[in-house]
Amino acid sequence: MNPASHPKVGTTCRGPGTSAVAHLLPLAVLAVLGLLGCAPSEETTASDSPNVLLVLTDDQPATTVRHMPKLGEFVGERGLTFERAYLADPLCCPSRATILTGKYTHNHRITNNHHRKGGARQFREEGLHRDTIGTRLEEAGYATGYFGKWMNGYEGRHVPPGWGRWFAFSGDLNRLDSYEVNADGQRRVFPREQNETDLLRKEAEDFVRDHRDEPWMALVATHAPHGPYWPPERHEGSFDGVKLPRTPAFDEDDVSGKPEAYRRPPLSDQEKRQLRRSYEGKLEALQGVDDLVGGLVGVLKETGQLENTYVVYLTDNGYLLGEHRHEAKGKPYEGSIRTPLLVRGPGVPAGESRGQIVANVDLAPTIAGWTGASPPENPDGRSLAPLLTSSPSGSWRKALLIEHFVGSDWTGLRTRTHTYVEHEGGDKELYDMRKDHYQLENIHDRADDALLNTLEERLQDLKDCAGAQCREAER
Repeated sequence: MNPASHPKVGTTCRGPGTSAVAHLLPLAVLAVLGLLGCAPSEETTASDSPNVLLVLTDDQPATTVRHMPKLGEFVGERGLTFERAYLADPLCCPSRATILTGKYTHNHRITNNHHRKGGARQFREEGLHRDTIGTRLEEAGYATGYFGKWMNGYEGRHVPPGWGRWFAFSGDLNRLDSYEVNADGQRRVFPREQNETDLLRKEAEDFVRDHRDEPWMALVATHAPHGPYWPPERHEGSFDGVKLPRTPAFDEDDVSGKPEAYRRPPLSDQEKRQLRRSYEGKLEALQGVDDLVGGLVGVLKETGQLENTYVVYLTDNGYLLGEHRHEAKGKPYEGSIRTPLLVRGPGVPAGESRGQIVANVDLAPTIAGWTGASPPENPDGRSLAPLLTSSPSGSWRKALLIEHFVGSDWTGLRTRTHTYVEHEGGDKELYDMRKDHYQLENIHDRADDALLNTLEERLQDLKDCAGAQCREAER
């Protein structure tokens, strides 16, 4: 299905998603929340209650979106692509908790994928499931649906609050013969022959059709392209023999400047072959995700909802495929911390890109602003609304906090010009991203003292920040 582009309209001045309660707030508060805006729009404006479709993948290297033609055509060409989009903590459960709450890992405290200190069980025991973007939109009168992967360790009949439709993978998703789904509290088992991504597509499409007469939000969280790889049968073999990208960071020649815990011997031929197979598997699995995006956009057009729906695409963490001699996530390098982030929707200019530093911590405040809902309590992120116009205005963050608390802990900063990281144990890294995009040369030991002092002070301000303190420190 090839959805037509939106009709052009004139300049609009509106608060994105202002709600019935918004007029009760002072103007200064509305401005902070991103509920006020006046900007030229190239597409149909949203109603006070636009729909939101969020597609979230698992373990997707950002560069792989070039192999997703439907995503490029239906979302990228008709919306915005963020060139510097990041995961504040590049690991599955911490990242998903950030997306749901708008908080950095050091504030929501879901630091890993397993109990304790992580996973679905800890998210529930800490009570975080009671205040998410799902509960906030449901309170605002939205129909809500969650489809796919929740968090590692999720199983049983429990349905988190805030999701009127619940269709989530349960238990071990990597069994060879079958997989389980909690469908609104009922256990359902599907044979492996029923492709999991195609199943999510069908369920999400039904949700979109069923709620065409009311505002809704759907979060569709695929297991793909996480391994092991089960692409739809129609895409099996579609990337057989594909060559693994070999940037200068691949099997890095000299890792002596890396933290001691990260230094590995050069990749063996066997490891390189395995990395190539992983890349092949990811690309084939992503074709099913591409079909999912195309199918959902087609249903939105078919049901007359496309012009009033924001479509957002990202992953929970990137993935190193041989860069710096690693196959991993959770590392402070571009291949790990970057995410694709594409947004189309009412008032979003078509076919443009943005270079500002944005992150998954911004999604909950953004969705709240679009819909007029209140964001989860005390979010650390900020609404992307000022960037989703033809003429972005106002100040934006100068530095993003990146952090990780599994294995060798680290905290750091990503600015437009540098990546700075402090590791547990004392190792430090500094890369000039203008000259060394592949992060090959750690210049920390010879950097200018004034630059180091600035980065160290800013990181100190951010590593324990909360709410408005984070947004202020980022400036």
